[in-house]
Amino acid sequence: MRASIRALAILGLVCVVFLGVEAGKNWQGHGSRDKSLRKPQEGRRMSYNHVAAPLRKEHELPKSFNWCNVDGVNYCTANWNQHIPYYCGSCYVHGTLSAIQDRLKIMKKGESPDVMLARQTLLNCAPFEGYGSGCDGGDTVDVFGYMTDFGLPDEGCMTYNATDHTKFPGHKHCPAHGQCNNCMPLDGVETCWPIHRPIRYYLTAWGQVDKGVEAMMSEIYHRGPITCGQVCPDDFTWHYNGGIYKDTSGDTDLDHDVEIVGWGEEDGEKYWVVRNSWGTYWGERGFFRVRRGDNSLQLESGDCWYGEPEWQMEQDVREGRLHGGMWGIKDRNDPDQAAAAAGPGRLAEAAAAAIRRGAAGGSDTSYRHVIRSGGEAQ
Repeated sequence: MRASIRALAILGLVCVVFLGVEAGKNWQGHGSRDKSLRKPQEGRRMSYNHVAAPLRKEHELPKSFNWCNVDGVNYCTANWNQHIPYYCGSCYVHGTLSAIQDRLKIMKKGESPDVMLARQTLLNCAPFEGYGSGCDGGDTVDVFGYMTDFGLPDEGCMTYNATDHTKFPGHKHCPAHGQCNNCMPLDGVETCWPIHRPIRYYLTAWGQVDKGVEAMMSEIYHRGPITCGQVCPDDFTWHYNGGIYKDTSGDTDLDHDVEIVGWGEEDGEKYWVVRNSWGTYWGERGFFRVRRGDNSLQLESGDCWYGEPEWQMEQDVREGRLHGGMWGIKDRNDPDQAAAAAGPGRLAEAAAAAIRRGAAGGSDTSYRHVIRSGGEAQ
């Protein structure tokens, strides 16, 4: 019996490996991007409160600079993998949110805990509002636009599962349970309910970085990492295993988004330090270096973006103006919902009420008016 089981396991492994290799022949290992950005679209917002960073000449900037090590302090959050537990064309989400949450860490002067923004909430909800196509691709401005309008919670609300809005058929807007959830056994029953008021993070400004190496370096140095589009030649995707990548492909079709965190120079060769979203086992622990100054991978072709986040709601929780609990964030003088629901069956009733409110589209986004006032779309 054990021999039969072992044989079946080996056969299954062979089948999985074969199918993976066959699929890999047509899979490029990155997410599709919205090519329509190359042509202006009527009504599409391409910046918000945009002000370019002060421009410096290259000789006025450090020879090497990396936000993952600024005088021994790491301002980079953890790496991600967009491809698990299923393949999802969400590079635009990962490359953009990585830069935003690193900038949050910079703004907070490294104060813990790190904010890891809810990728899954964005994939679940942004397409309902016209921002991207979930796992079928999108672009940096889709992430920026959604965060500006609706804010985004952290991954304590919604863990990544590489799915998107298509799992909510029949909905015109994102259901509350697609934004933020909590689960607990209530009265002996495993119960999940939507959190209508999580801590949300918004953007106060965003826009396109001017084309060119010096503009990119200036933006990174003054304000933080940026998100850039790039090409993905096969030898980069499948064969890069460290060192300074030299692009000889001639590819010009941008189809991937990454985060540039800094730059450096080794043996006279200048390079960018770039974070990818294919796991820490790829490249240099999830990062790669690529030649700087010759538009390798089209990183210097002008498709780079910055976003300025805010963390006012988190600060209000830290300073006691807002309080958290099992039902979400509440104002300081609001009654304790758990205490009000004490008693047999009452917690389950409160959870059911939260679910009904979610079905009616009752998620609380009223906090965003604090951030949105005075903003100017361009």
